[in-house]
Order: sequence, then structure tokens, then C-alpha cells
Amino acid sequence: MNAGIRNEASLILSNLVITETVRNLTAKVPEALVDFDRFRETVNFEIAIPDPKVIKLAGQIIDYKDAPIVAAAVAGSANWLASYDRRHLLEFKTEIRSKFGIIVVPPDEVISHLR
Repeated sequence: MNAGIRNEASLILSNLVITETVRNLTAKVPEALVDFDRFRETVNFEIAIPDPKVIKLAGQIIDYKDAPIVAAAVAGSANWLASYDRRHLLEFKTEIRSKFGIIVVPPDEVISHLR
């Protein structure tokens, strides 16, 4: 995140990720919404709009409900997709990299790489 603040790395989010984050924080840790709002105001990030055709392709590899996340990474020309979702994204990291050229890793690995 600091690399994004310093404009050393481009951060790309999809509306789905933002919506899911707000929903999960509201349900589980509502006091963290203030921090998430601060993040959205402070960090320069791009909103990537996934192509429906790429969603369909990604849906052949991973659970269709998560396919827009991969498709948004493709739309944003991302090199990395940071996620803690082991069951739906990390488990299929080899297939996602093979098909779309995107490296799927937990966020701490992206941060380590940027250091």
C-alpha cells in the first residue's frame, strides 16, 4: 500500500472487491470501515472494469462468482493479483498465470516483492 501511496506501484481494484470489502467489514468489523474509507481517500488506485468475455474465460478456471476479480486484473493489465482467498483464487494460481499471465499470491508476497 505504501508503494501505491508513493506512486511506485499502480494499484487496481474492481468494484466487486470494494463492494465485498464494505459488506464484510460492515458485518464483521464495522469500526474498520473508517480505515477503509481513509484508504480509498488516500491511496491512488484505478478501478478496472472487467470484460464480460474475460469473465466467462476466467469462469472456466475458477468459481464464476470470483471470475470478475481475475477479469478486472486482466482489464487493468495487472502483473499481480493479491488475495487471501485460498479456496477460490490461490488454489488456481497456476491456471490463472498460465491463461492470463497474472501472478496470484497473498498480499504479503506482493509487498515483499516491492521492497
